[in-house]
Amino acid sequence: MPAVSLRAGVIGLGAMGLPMAANLAKAGVEAWGCDSDPAARARGAAVPGLKLADSPAAMARACDVVFTCLPSVDAVAAVYRGADGLIAAARPGLITAESSTIDSAMARDLAAAMQARGARHIETLLVGRPPESAAAQLFFVVSGDAAAAQRVEPLLRVMGRAWRHVGDNGAANTIKLLQNGLGYVYALATAEALALARTRGIDVAAFIDVVKQGGGIGWSKYFDLHAAGVAAARDEGWGRLYIAAKDTEALRRETEAAGLDLPLFQAAARDYREAVEAGLAKEEFTAVSRLLETRHGKRFFGSDRPPRQDR
Repeated sequence: MPAVSLRAGVIGLGAMGLPMAANLAKAGVEAWGCDSDPAARARGAAVPGLKLADSPAAMARACDVVFTCLPSVDAVAAVYRGADGLIAAARPGLITAESSTIDSAMARDLAAAMQARGARHIETLLVGRPPESAAAQLFFVVSGDAAAAQRVEPLLRVMGRAWRHVGDNGAANTIKLLQNGLGYVYALATAEALALARTRGIDVAAFIDVVKQGGGIGWSKYFDLHAAGVAAARDEGWGRLYIAAKDTEALRRETEAAGLDLPLFQAAARDYREAVEAGLAKEEFTAVSRLLETRHGKRFFGSDRPPRQDR
């Protein structure tokens, strides 16, 4: 791959952002990283070729393109709108690329604020997990200024396998929320199906095998990957539940803004919020299944774990 002349950085050196920054550095890009968490900064300091910036504003001054990959809406607001944030330090020629999942209204507001400073803002939403990020196999859902997206393309090719431009600012976030929302609804439906199967005396392993091997309408990638883990109450290292709660709440706001009555998405937001309140925030997102145990006072998942009754 030809050398990339753009100076680029990633704010948010977590499970997704750190591999993105490492891949930039590995490809010979002048790469920068930034994170407010000392442990994340220490991990970033160990990446060969990765320079560290002290603040979002310092990143804006050092880079041509700044990707933000953050865990919450509050974190996104602080990085962009803080006194030492990206907007305050924005300049003509700077491109910011938001890879966090937020709602479309916030995405459009950030784009307008950057434009007012002479900079450009796009969305580069991530489809993939930490292993895909580490292997530079992410799929990027991109929206916003098309010329800015084309300028950033060499960096996307360093960090991922493909990308697609889907429209104006806000579009990528809406598509990512819908994609995630489907998965989170599948998670709830799978938990209910497994709980009912176990309660009715069905061999759960046989049920899972029938759905997977039969390939009928009940099959989904989520079921294929997670049903056995849910049944065993096993954490398989996927995304944390608090992220699911953030995403489903943003999807609920999108639903409200559209003036639609979409009860499945609304119920998903309620259930993931309830799971966070029940102390499951840092569990794998499939742990939302345990709400059924809390509600019914029965154990449905795993063989040696008592039912949760601590709401």
